[in-house]
Amino acid sequence: MTRTQFPARLAATAFAAVLAVGCTAETLTTNPSSPPSTIPTVPLPPTSSAAPTSSSTPTTSAAPTTGAAPDDQVQGLLDNWASEGRGGVAVALAGHDKELTVAAAGSAGPDGGIIEPGSAFRVGSLAKTFVAVMLLQLVDDGTIGLDDIVVDHAPELTIADGVTVRQLLAHRSGLPEYADGELAPAVLADPARTWAPADILELVAGQPRDFAPDAQFAYSNTNYIVAGLLLEGVTGMTLAENLQSRIVEPLGLSSTYFAPDETRSPIGGFSNSLPGGDTNGDSYRALETAAGAAGSLVSTAPDLAIFIRALAHGEILDETTYAEMTTGLPNDGHTLSVFAADPPSTTGISNTGNVPGFIAYMQYDPVTEDLFVFLLNDDTRSPEQLGTDLTEVIRNI
Repeated sequence: MTRTQFPARLAATAFAAVLAVGCTAETLTTNPSSPPSTIPTVPLPPTSSAAPTSSSTPTTSAAPTTGAAPDDQVQGLLDNWASEGRGGVAVALAGHDKELTVAAAGSAGPDGGIIEPGSAFRVGSLAKTFVAVMLLQLVDDGTIGLDDIVVDHAPELTIADGVTVRQLLAHRSGLPEYADGELAPAVLADPARTWAPADILELVAGQPRDFAPDAQFAYSNTNYIVAGLLLEGVTGMTLAENLQSRIVEPLGLSSTYFAPDETRSPIGGFSNSLPGGDTNGDSYRALETAAGAAGSLVSTAPDLAIFIRALAHGEILDETTYAEMTTGLPNDGHTLSVFAADPPSTTGISNTGNVPGFIAYMQYDPVTEDLFVFLLNDDTRSPEQLGTDLTEVIRNI
């Protein structure tokens, strides 16, 4: 099981993809690469506002807005790509003029249906950026400090003894990866099991640290299981409640939540790592609950576009805290839950996620206003050519 950094070319940026999907969560490698739907072009709001949803999507393509991506060209690219596989794709694109183009095509999973621009996908490790933002909001209000020791705020999290909040979010804690070893056989043996965060930490409780805190960077999903528990312990609210009150409601997001949510579910997906080759082959409960705060987020292309832009423009974090979040980019590659953009710049941020059946990527540069969100529900295909083709569209805006 590996986590592949999924770089994008947007406007002057490069987009290439290499897919490597495991059975539950993600670890870092050293390589940092159907029936049509409708395609509206909408303004990306300068301040928090509701994202468009599939129920409000027009039944015909909207007329292009000056400077926005050409509707027919983008839709054609997505339709052609989706027609050659089982699943589909949703994207959100914006250039320097801040206009957001959202588009989608292909099958919404083994149960059928068409992917809409507002369809909800599993987005894997994009969850980490949301969790980091919520903890950094506690830094903003003085509840915690980035250099505070985790157990000073949550004594029960003894696994993180001696680790600071900053080291946790930056993958510099030395905590071993829980998704290695016993987890995969356990998930396969009981795919309907609900895993609690405590169950996850028990898998690595007896293991030694990979290294002393802050000695080096090593991507570990365990960091964000601990981060989610820290957030809940300090606030007295669940992960879902924190997400709703701290991000979803302030930004007016339409379909962003942690799975499982008994009131709604994401679209289905296709993967050779799943029984039967898709999300209907067996229960997804063990996969999503084992991912937890590290990777169980569900979202849409418009929601992610609003989120990453709001993050970079100071709508959900203070300027000084956002600077802490991104200091070191691009040279360090990764800071507090965000990666360098591609090509590297001092202002661009990105993140990628994959869980069985799904691949997600988001990138934004607040200086150029170039934005790219890319969601797939088939992890068996490389979207490299599609990304390259979309690059040319954005470059010509």
